[in-house]
Amino acid sequence: MHIGLCSPHWPPSQANGIVSYVSAIRDHFIARGHEVSVISQERLHTSDGAILSLAPSRAARAVARSRDRLSRLRGRPEGSLPEVGRNVARQIATAHRLRPFDVVEMEESFGWSDFAARAIAAPVITRIHGPHFLKPDDNLTERERREGHARCEAEARAVRNAAMVTAPTQAMMSGTCRSYSRDPAARSAVIANPIRLREGTPRWTLHDAEPGHVLMVGRFDYLKGADTMLLAFERLLETQPGARLTLVGPDEGMETGAGKRIGFAEFAATRLLPRTRQRMEFRGLLSQAEIAPLRMKAMATVVSSRCENFPYVLLEAMAAGSPLVSTDWPGAEEIVIDGESGLLSPIAEPDRLAVTLDRILRDGQQAAAMGHAARQRCASEFSLEIVGDKLLDCYRQMLEIPA
Repeated sequence: MHIGLCSPHWPPSQANGIVSYVSAIRDHFIARGHEVSVISQERLHTSDGAILSLAPSRAARAVARSRDRLSRLRGRPEGSLPEVGRNVARQIATAHRLRPFDVVEMEESFGWSDFAARAIAAPVITRIHGPHFLKPDDNLTERERREGHARCEAEARAVRNAAMVTAPTQAMMSGTCRSYSRDPAARSAVIANPIRLREGTPRWTLHDAEPGHVLMVGRFDYLKGADTMLLAFERLLETQPGARLTLVGPDEGMETGAGKRIGFAEFAATRLLPRTRQRMEFRGLLSQAEIAPLRMKAMATVVSSRCENFPYVLLEAMAAGSPLVSTDWPGAEEIVIDGESGLLSPIAEPDRLAVTLDRILRDGQQAAAMGHAARQRCASEFSLEIVGDKLLDCYRQMLEIPA
């Protein structure tokens, strides 16, 4: 097969879930003997390392503008950020003319997969990575609400019209079909996100972990629940005064009201006790190579998000055998078996998260057992070889190709 993959950033230059996913499955597909091309920012990156330009000529741009105007006059759905969506579709169509695809997979964001499906004859599979309906609207301005509504409508059209939809959890598939009105009987597949399990990579051990050390990796913002983590840590210090917290991730500001944000320094200064501030460290954005040793030192890795899809920060902790605690967003229980391969805690409840953290910090042997179970679960359910082959089987069924 010739498989096309869309990626917002390629070659991988920053850590985000979609890039990690595309990078992993691309390598696996190539290892299985398939041709894979990545479409990104007006370039086609082929399996053999060639980079082909997808930028249109001046004449082609003029023709495209005329077609866009005609499309608007005919009243076709414009979607969200339609100019970008049409441009992405033109890139995919150009790539398809250069090297015809058998199948293309791309994310649901902004409904752009619908533009792509209309641009080429090959089937376009919509992969659910982070549908906008998930995002809480507690602190949005009216303009942000309108833009979010338009985006959800565009994504809903794309999901309803998709030849096939895949999602990493059943909860995400069911929620997306329900919220975006896709027929649950339509062609779909629940396939996890994959994680590479390389031999010789460091594994978490109880001996090397620092007692009371908690690690959170994620943006400092409302969606990632950084406020939940910080307030939980403050309560944790009442029972574990020697505990300490390391936070890693970009400071994008905590939403405190419609159109209002405060940064980490202001949040800590105004919302936390001096004792709490003394027991924590904010490291900002770090590379994976810098995060790995921090994970080895922490007694627990925490995901405190208000919503997630299938976060790589969770998979990376599991792959390392790190004991972990996660908030119980829909689908979390399909990744982490509560009490066996980690602990789950209610969303946005600092008191409950503090109790859960106290439990995992007090019993090192239990923490180590859960970390080991998490690693085993990665190997049996989420490894690149297992997930990658499931995706290939999905594509073959779509194209009616015998295995």
